Amino acid sequence: MDGDQVRPGPLAPDKISDDSPPGRPEPDAEEVESARLLANQARDRLRSHGFDDEAIRRLADAYVALDLGEDTDDFIAWARERRG
Repeated sequence: MDGDQVRPGPLAPDKISDDSPPGRPEPDAEEVESARLLANQARDRLRSHGFDDEAIRRLADAYVALDLGEDTDDFIAWARERRG
């Protein structure tokens, strides 16, 4: 999958507000903890692929905000594809 051609999940349109920075979707307040847990679960594996903590956090936020799921392995694969 091309990193620029992400197909958001079915709830993404309801979750991305006009206040979201362009190109950087952010999770709703109630989803922030889910994004943090996902980042923490994937951190060691993504660090081994050269990701820093800030990049991991931003990617986890986007993954949750785009309603792509909560599976750690899927998130890691998605993050690696985005990096190219």
